[in-house]
Amino acid sequence: MLKNKEFLIKYLPYIFALGLFLILLAAGLYLYKDFGVPVDEPYQLELAIKNHRYIFDRDPELLSDQDRYHGAIVELPLFWVATRFAGPEKVYIRHLLLYLAFLAGLAIFYFLSLKLFRNQWWALLNLCMLAASPRIFSDAFYNSKDVVFMDMFILAIWTLILLIDGLKKKRRRLVINALVVFHSIASSLLIATRVTGIVIIPLSLTLLVFAELESKNFWKESSKVIILYLALAASLIVLFWPILWHDPLEEFINAFHQMSKYLEYGKGVLYRGELIPSDALPWHYLPVWIGISTPVIILAGFIPGLVSWIRSIDISAGKGKIHRAEDIIRWISQLETLNWLAVVGWLSIPLIAVFWFHPVFYNGWRHMFFIYPALVIFSVRGYYALHKWLSQKTGRFIEVTIVTVLVLIVGLAEPIEFLRYYHQYGIVYFNQLAGDPKTIRQRYETDYWGLSYKEAIDYILDTNSSEKIPVYMADVSGLDYINSALSSEQKARIVNLDSPDNGARYFIGNFEFHPGDYEYSKLSREYYSLVVRGIKILVIYQFH
Repeated sequence: MLKNKEFLIKYLPYIFALGLFLILLAAGLYLYKDFGVPVDEPYQLELAIKNHRYIFDRDPELLSDQDRYHGAIVELPLFWVATRFAGPEKVYIRHLLLYLAFLAGLAIFYFLSLKLFRNQWWALLNLCMLAASPRIFSDAFYNSKDVVFMDMFILAIWTLILLIDGLKKKRRRLVINALVVFHSIASSLLIATRVTGIVIIPLSLTLLVFAELESKNFWKESSKVIILYLALAASLIVLFWPILWHDPLEEFINAFHQMSKYLEYGKGVLYRGELIPSDALPWHYLPVWIGISTPVIILAGFIPGLVSWIRSIDISAGKGKIHRAEDIIRWISQLETLNWLAVVGWLSIPLIAVFWFHPVFYNGWRHMFFIYPALVIFSVRGYYALHKWLSQKTGRFIEVTIVTVLVLIVGLAEPIEFLRYYHQYGIVYFNQLAGDPKTIRQRYETDYWGLSYKEAIDYILDTNSSEKIPVYMADVSGLDYINSALSSEQKARIVNLDSPDNGARYFIGNFEFHPGDYEYSKLSREYYSLVVRGIKILVIYQFH
C-alpha cells in the first residue's frame, strides 16, 4: 500500500501532463474545422508550390519571387500532405497538421521546463500557461509562420541545453557528437524557417565556450564542438532552404538584409487610435502589445521571475557576492547558470535587436511570438520564487502551496474561459489592461487575419436559401475562404461583387483598416454582427 502511494506521488504530475496532452489532442481533433482561412494562407501555399517546382523541375520563378526568403521547410510538407486531399479538406488537414506540430512543440517545451526547474509540477505550470494563451492557441491552427517559428525556437533551445548538459557531465565523445548533430539540425531548421533564427548561432557559441571554461583543455575541447556545430549547421541551412542552393552566401546575405529592413507595410498600423507607418512605430509598440494581449496571470509572474534570476547571480558563486574573475568563471560555467543564460539570451537578444534595428511590425506582435515561451518560463520562475520565499518566511508550506495553486487556477481560468467561447478568435484576445472593449477596435488591430469571414459567409448560406447570393466584401479574406474552404455547391451560390452598387444583397466587413463604423450602417439593416467579449469584429449589412 505504501509503495503504491509513493508511486502515485512520484508520477502524479506526469499523469497530469499526459492527461493535459490528451485533452489538447482531443480538442484539436474536435476544433480544427472551426477556423477560417487567414489572409496569408494562399500566399504561403503559392510559396510552397514555387519551392516544389524549383526543387523538382528547376523552375526559376522562385528566384524572383518577392517572398522567396520566407522559409519553406514547413510549407513544403504541408503542401505535399494537403494535396492528397480534395476540396475543403485540403485547408482543414493543413490546419490540423499545424496544430499537431504545435503539440509537438508543447511536448518539447515541457521537457525543456523539466530541465530548467527540475520539478514536474512547475514544468506542468509552464505547459499550462503556454497552452492556455489564447493568441498562441488559436494561431497554432493556421499560422504557419510565427507559431511554427516559435516551435522551432523551443526545439533549438532544448537541444542546446541537452548539449550543454552532455558537456558538463563529461559524456562520451560519441554522445557529445550526437548531441552536436541534434542541435545543428534544430538550429538549421530554425534559421531555414526564418532568418531571424540566426540569433541561435551566437547564443550557442557563447554558451558552449562558457561550458568549457573550467576545462583543463579549454581550447581543444571547445573548438572540437564549435567547429563541428558550425560546419553541420551551415551545411544543413543550405540543404533545408532551397533559395540558397544556387548561391548560398549571396542569397543568405540578401535574406538577412531583407530581414533587417523588411518591406514597409504600406497600409499603416493602427496603434493606440492612430494609423502609423509600419517603419515609424514608437519604441513602446512591442511592450504595450505584449502587455495588453498576454493573460494577466502570466504578466504578474514575469518581474518577480526576472528579479529572482538577477538575485541568483549574487548567491550562485558561493560566499558573498562575485568579486574575483575565478568566481565569475565558476558561476558562469555552472550547469544551472548556463541553462538559464540560454533562456535569458532567447528573450533578450531578439529584444535588443528590435530596439537596435527598428524592424517593421504589423498585425500586433505576432512576429515576436517566438520569445513568448521564454516570457512564460520567467513568469513561472516568479511564482516559484514567491512560493519559496513565502514558505520560508511563514513556515507554512502547505498553506502557501494551497494559496498559490488557487491563485494560479483563478488566473488561468480567465484565458481558458475565453478559449471555451471564442477559440477561433484568440487573435482578438485582450486582457483588462487594454481598457474598454467597446473602443478597442478603434485603438488596435483586431481581426487582421480575416478569420471572421468564415462565420459571416456560413451564416448567410444557412439563413438565405436563394440559389444565387450577391455579396460585397471589404477584404479579400472572405474570397479566400469561399475559394478554398467551401464545397463546389456552396461556392456556386455566392456571387462576389467588386462594388455594392452592382446589386449586392449583403455587405460583409471585419473593420480591418476601417476602425470606425461602415457608411452602410445608415443605409441598410444590420443583418448579423460578431462580438467577441465586447469587441465588435465583424458586421453584415443587408441591402433593401
